[in-house]
Amino acid sequence: MNSASNGWVDVTLKWIRFGVGVAVAVAVVAGAPAAAAATSSSEAESTVVAAPIDCAPDAARPNPVIVLPGADGTTSQTSAQWSTMLTALRRTGACVLVFQGGVVDGQRWAGDMAESAGQLARYVDEVKARTHAAKVDIVAHSAGTFAANYYLKVLRGAPNVHDVVLLAPESRGCDGAGFLAQYGIPKLPVTPVQMLTAMPWLVPVLSQLMPNMRSALELTPASEVYHRVMDGRLTQPGVRYAVMATRRDAVATPPGTCSFIDEPGVTNVFYENVFPDGPAVDHSTLRSSPLTAQWVVDQLRR
Repeated sequence: MNSASNGWVDVTLKWIRFGVGVAVAVAVVAGAPAAAAATSSSEAESTVVAAPIDCAPDAARPNPVIVLPGADGTTSQTSAQWSTMLTALRRTGACVLVFQGGVVDGQRWAGDMAESAGQLARYVDEVKARTHAAKVDIVAHSAGTFAANYYLKVLRGAPNVHDVVLLAPESRGCDGAGFLAQYGIPKLPVTPVQMLTAMPWLVPVLSQLMPNMRSALELTPASEVYHRVMDGRLTQPGVRYAVMATRRDAVATPPGTCSFIDEPGVTNVFYENVFPDGPAVDHSTLRSSPLTAQWVVDQLRR
């Protein structure tokens, strides 16, 4: 075997050892009890927690607003996490409805993302039917934004939607480092996305070790689900898009690069640029800020 072949083998073995090491690290950090609980959860069919459709839009605000919380927290925490945003939207007279899909053991968006987007599609149809609205608006955060984009593009939901406001979304350009950091895994020699792209066989390994990571893995370029949404144009004709990210985001990393949609007609802003004197926010608290809430209201009034 020549030196070039030896070099290729050495690099391959290093990648394999690195990948296995990451898989083991994730399993160890999570702990055996957590992994066992995740296994039982992954076998359960995901459900939805949806607000009753008990409001009606008026001529001033004809589009019901469907709010999609992210995966940062459980359904029992939604009311506290989103009270500021919901109050601001309802003060405008809007019919505001919260939808949480892919729910497994109280965790939002923990099921298959395509299935979760299908749940959203059925809810949108129900909202339109009961309110007699021609279209809805969507306000989504974090993982909820991926479900929204899947619905709009893959499930062809764009004709049903007027405005989409995305807070700290995971779009293109994410490196995955922020996700691993949540599990206590320090900065690695390469980014998780680089690793998974180079070694796609790690996806089923990690999914088996930690089934509760399945939906997060679907948000990476190693996933077919990801490519259905992100390949080609993401934004859909007839829908207005606005994106807000925060420079302090330690989850959707790198900040901005991971969240912004670099396509014509999209409003992309950093919270810190819009509110230079505002209180500091991060990936999760961005959606709880009164300043963010007012910005969202303004986007829906355009």
